[in-house]
Amino acid sequence: MKIYTRFTLAQVPWPATADGDYARRFLTPLMCDGTIKYFDNIDAEIQLLEADGQIFPLVLGNLRPASRNSYVASPMSHYVDYGREEMEIELKNYPLLKALLKPLVNVLEQAFRALKLEQVVLVNNWLLSTNLYPAFEPSKLKAMTQMLIAAFPDRPIIFRSVNIALNQTIFQQLRALDYEPVFSRQVYILDPAKKTYLNKDSYKRDLRIQRRSDYVWEHRKDLSGREIAHLRLLYDDLYLHKYSSLNPQFNTRFITAALEHDWLQMAWLRKPDQELPDAMIGWFERDGVMTAPLVGYDRDLPEKVGLFRLCTLKLLQEAVQHGWILHQSSGVSKYKMHRGAEPSMEYNMVYFKHCLRLRQIPWQTLRLLTDKLLIPMMEKLEL
Repeated sequence: MKIYTRFTLAQVPWPATADGDYARRFLTPLMCDGTIKYFDNIDAEIQLLEADGQIFPLVLGNLRPASRNSYVASPMSHYVDYGREEMEIELKNYPLLKALLKPLVNVLEQAFRALKLEQVVLVNNWLLSTNLYPAFEPSKLKAMTQMLIAAFPDRPIIFRSVNIALNQTIFQQLRALDYEPVFSRQVYILDPAKKTYLNKDSYKRDLRIQRRSDYVWEHRKDLSGREIAHLRLLYDDLYLHKYSSLNPQFNTRFITAALEHDWLQMAWLRKPDQELPDAMIGWFERDGVMTAPLVGYDRDLPEKVGLFRLCTLKLLQEAVQHGWILHQSSGVSKYKMHRGAEPSMEYNMVYFKHCLRLRQIPWQTLRLLTDKLLIPMMEKLEL
């Protein structure tokens, strides 16, 4: 068990496994070139923890990034900036509640900056909205924690993307080690083995749209620069313009590398007579679970064309074909549940007992606010 930086990258004993090969292909360029080369809004240092035959990327929170970091690499962006944006969207019909919460968020922002909320080490952080866990022995978490405490004595340690449905053993082991579960988001999990999707009317309508569609799914690597730029545009329009600029801003270098080095399995929809695609998806799988960090489509086309439906149906069909569980991340809750997905709470598991008392306060505050205010409010308002 050992931690590696970009200066000792040549010494990393990459495991001779599918996960080890993926880690080498994905993480080596990010460490050598810097994250900002592939993400326009992630400026963070990556280190590696080798443990139990697995490689876990460690992302160090950056107090002075070149630009405002995406929420996937920044607790401030996650809990303050993204929280402020979500409040505007989700509470638009509750103006009084929104007016009461705004001053609270402003106060928290100032306090959290002063107390260096950003100065953390994020474990198993692949700089994606959803981080999947490899198959490893959870009993190793104790030794991993001890090593991380020794290496980062002034930083809280955070395991990202731990949800109850898929990671219950990891959750329980981390709780036994005194990690605090700080609510992150509600995610949606679809297990095709349960076959619940087969009886859903929404799924049947999606199949009808697929049968009538002139679109064809394409998978190849030799895309032109113009086509790659267009794929980025489709993602940007959905995730950055419709939702939030705090989502990861994958640039064309990322998409080019994702195609060339198989960072993601990618596919796009195009009619036979079209020059450019109208929709795209990019997904990966780890330990029998798949998720799609890249989704985009032309939102100027009529909704009846069903581009988003075709994208989500394709992901489900990939999961069914390979026998994988489909992790559908967060958002559009009713859409996903109408197709058989089940909600699950996702947490950032935070260990801070080794830190100075002042550094513990932000995380204790977030734990209290999410447990006593945010989660009950979400349940009451059905957000």
